[in-house]
Amino acid sequence: MKQLYRWIYIVLGTIFLGIGILGIFLPLLPTTPFLLLTSFFYTRSSERLNAYFRSTKFYEEYVKGFKKGELTKKQKIKILATCYICIGISAYFAPHMYMRLILACIAIVQLISMFIIKTKADEPKDIIIKK
Repeated sequence: MKQLYRWIYIVLGTIFLGIGILGIFLPLLPTTPFLLLTSFFYTRSSERLNAYFRSTKFYEEYVKGFKKGELTKKQKIKILATCYICIGISAYFAPHMYMRLILACIAIVQLISMFIIKTKADEPKDIIIKK
């Protein structure tokens, strides 16, 4: 039975990895939640897959800072912009006012969460000093 769960976790992790990679190129599809799910399923399925995933650029850029609870200013702006575009489109097409109020509450909670998460300074690029 454990072997069956292992394969289910591998398949789910791979599906979420694919969706997360699509989210990099499609602006309205979130990337980080799907890559977090990939990390969750790979951690439970295979140590080798988990180690490989943690060594990828996707993990470094989208998941590592989020798991540590610190994001760069650029990442926060990108997250908020994407969320607010999606919420704005949803509010425009929402047929009832209470749906728009719920979306507004979600937007406020999202903004508050960005203030709670620590802002990490951008890592400096390698500087070559010529003599």
